[in-house]
Amino acid sequence: MGVPVRITVSYANQALAERAVKAGYKAIADLEQITSDYRPTSELMQLCAKPYGKPYVVSPTLYTILRKALELAAVSKGAFDPTVGPFVKQWRETRKSGKLPSRQAMMAARKSVGYQHVILGDDDSSVTLKRPGMLLDLGGIAKGSGIDAISQSIRQFGIRSYLIEAGGDMFANGVKTNGEAWKVQVGRKVVDLLGALSISGDASQYVTIGNRRYSHIIDPRTGLGMESPRHVAVRSNRSEDADCIATAACVLGPKAAGILNASSQRCVIEFLDRSDLP
Repeated sequence: MGVPVRITVSYANQALAERAVKAGYKAIADLEQITSDYRPTSELMQLCAKPYGKPYVVSPTLYTILRKALELAAVSKGAFDPTVGPFVKQWRETRKSGKLPSRQAMMAARKSVGYQHVILGDDDSSVTLKRPGMLLDLGGIAKGSGIDAISQSIRQFGIRSYLIEAGGDMFANGVKTNGEAWKVQVGRKVVDLLGALSISGDASQYVTIGNRRYSHIIDPRTGLGMESPRHVAVRSNRSEDADCIATAACVLGPKAAGILNASSQRCVIEFLDRSDLP
């Protein structure tokens, strides 16, 4: 997932707790092999490598994540878009070289971007990529999906008190055995956590070209990193929801709450002031 993952379990039986943590790490490792856009052998990249225009049956896990991503893409009108891969590929080169992609390169990539060009089968878990050169990128949702997979794995051991942390995404269930709430850092504040929390923004990941500051978060509508510095904290019942909504909210800005809550997502969106950040 590109970030350290930490699992903390509060349980009296240490041996069982260790087994649960081990199973949790396996769960997210398995999901990474499905969703990674860095691994040519991942299921996602194998799908992108197939000839376009034909339906291909994928695993139920990949199908479910893609369906969620496409639903949010439609609600956000493309502010969140899992087909943004061609732009992300260019932007990774930009961050290395310090040079913006050429207009020609941007136009070529644009032809392969657009969530409307991904068709999911209604009767099977098939996916059709309608345009040549399409490259899916689940970086704005897969980390949350991984945390949910860890959570489900831990709960199968009967454990109900745990904290999962993966970069800016966190999930806490229950309280510690001493009755204390799980506490996490949100900017300069330490807060109690129950449920999912995703923090997204460009506090540490950005590139400056000329006198412009570009975030690592790509606006799929322009193909460039966001120029407006934003930091968002999203709380939800599921990490998958919090993760992708935080990404969409960063792109959409303050109007995000109304647009995203209209999609029946039960979430709380908070835009953080720079003074709140460390």
